[in-house]
Amino acid sequence: MFCTQCGKEIIDDAKFCRHCGAPLEATDQKTVQEPNVVLSTTSPMPIQATASVAQIRPWVRYWARMFDLYLISIVSGIVISFLYPDALSEQNSDQFDQLFGFTVFFAWVFIESLFLSTTGTTPGKWLFKIRLIPPSGETPDYSTAFSRSFKVWWLGLGIGFPLISLITLIVSYNKLTKNGITSWDKDNGFTVAHEQIGLLRVIFAIAFFVSFLFLAAIGSTIDIEQIIPTDANSWHV
Repeated sequence: MFCTQCGKEIIDDAKFCRHCGAPLEATDQKTVQEPNVVLSTTSPMPIQATASVAQIRPWVRYWARMFDLYLISIVSGIVISFLYPDALSEQNSDQFDQLFGFTVFFAWVFIESLFLSTTGTTPGKWLFKIRLIPPSGETPDYSTAFSRSFKVWWLGLGIGFPLISLITLIVSYNKLTKNGITSWDKDNGFTVAHEQIGLLRVIFAIAFFVSFLFLAAIGSTIDIEQIIPTDANSWHV
């Protein structure tokens, strides 16, 4: 069976072409053994959005991942502020910030793997219209998703350490723009397909990042005890 978009061979019953990302589930076609000869019983497949969008988009992928990391940071920060309010006290803030950053980066490896193995996407990838297509064309299993996520954390993000992360991001950017694929996608056989994002999604993403920076800026100036009392006697039922 061959893809009607790029003409390359694909796996039977796959939902997406692993080479170009074209959806396949809506087609009802009989193919012969030459990739460029297709006998179709339906109307011609409409041109997909990916055909008009550049498929090498490192900055889109970067901001999609930052959206995921910022989002999990916000959720984690809210949970910790209620469970362990003393962690956000001024005397513990420096140690907490460092530990929190490393922990969130590492925890996202497991959370992203769960997202990919169940829904096939993440909030950031969904927002920025990025489709991650495994070799089978189906939703990846957890171990395959975890292998990719771990390599992104290790090779792409440099485990979250600032200087190392800067170096690994530059190296990953150069490899993607030069070879058209990252090392973790190549190792695991993934294809990354991009679609037109749309103005509303862009506006939402900008508003999200601006809001995050605003909250981070004012967070250090607010005494956590003014919001969440640490003295049990200060709680009134």
